[in-house]
Amino acid sequence: MNNPAKLAKTAAEHYIKTLTPPQLSPQQPPDLLIQRACYVYLYQKPGQRLRAVFGRPLPQYSHLAEEITVNTITAIIQAKHIKLRRSDLPSMSYSVAVLEAVQRINDYHHLDPYRYGLYLRSDQSKTSVILPQRPGIETAQDQFATALREAGINLRQEAISLYRFAVNYYDS
Repeated sequence: MNNPAKLAKTAAEHYIKTLTPPQLSPQQPPDLLIQRACYVYLYQKPGQRLRAVFGRPLPQYSHLAEEITVNTITAIIQAKHIKLRRSDLPSMSYSVAVLEAVQRINDYHHLDPYRYGLYLRSDQSKTSVILPQRPGIETAQDQFATALREAGINLRQEAISLYRFAVNYYDS
């Protein structure tokens, strides 16, 4: 796959310099024309300090290139307490987590926190997303419990749906 992190970098640099979204070329590589959800991470060197992140577990746009571009800009806009400036650009690095299609599962025993992420949704519209390989999560039960806690879901009062998904990570 063409490196989605390079597209995130291009989108971030253009937006920070012009405050307008970049125009996407109609001649995107085929792997950026597929419909996929993603999370975009912006880090500052040295130390890889996380400056901004944004994504969704389900795709919102018809192709990955647009998903990456919109999520990059949204991450920058939502990081208002640590506004990114043009002078920050040389020290920035980018990572994109591209999600495979979600698969509904019956219970958390079908998870592997090193291989699959978890998307959990309650009947009261509370949601949580846990990407795979998250530090501190070592078992499927840990992943499930973390998702419940972060979403504030009480299993005694709410029904839930569980989905798993694989992720491919790309770094700049």
